[in-house]
Amino acid sequence: MTLEGSGQALSTGIMLENAVVQSTVQSLMSPDLIALQPSDRVRRSRDLILSIGIHALPVMDGNSVVGIVTSSDLVDNWPEDELVETIMTKSPVSVDAAASLQEAAEAMVDGRMHHLLVESDGETVGILSSLDLLRALFT
Repeated sequence: MTLEGSGQALSTGIMLENAVVQSTVQSLMSPDLIALQPSDRVRRSRDLILSIGIHALPVMDGNSVVGIVTSSDLVDNWPEDELVETIMTKSPVSVDAAASLQEAAEAMVDGRMHHLLVESDGETVGILSSLDLLRALFT
């Protein structure tokens, strides 16, 4: 698949416009993280995702990210009292805040995922979604 315009090709054959490719993850990420704890219940993750209109929540144990819960994880109709640590994806993929959007897009496509946690100096500082990348392309 190729997007029209003069851009750069991803390893998957997708072309991104040069202006977007040269932007950094930090310029597009959502810095306002709402996090879960491993001991939270599925009910809380479902309520947050539905009420806020987001699709992914990092799971933090203290200051460390230990997982991520996405709206896709909730499709399996887990019992509402199930622990988040049971359904979360452990060791989620992250990208450096200074990385290019090209690198982030490649990581999403190669890993078949829609969300990347964003790190700076070893600390999680935001989240980037495939929707964020699409908005950048078309706005």
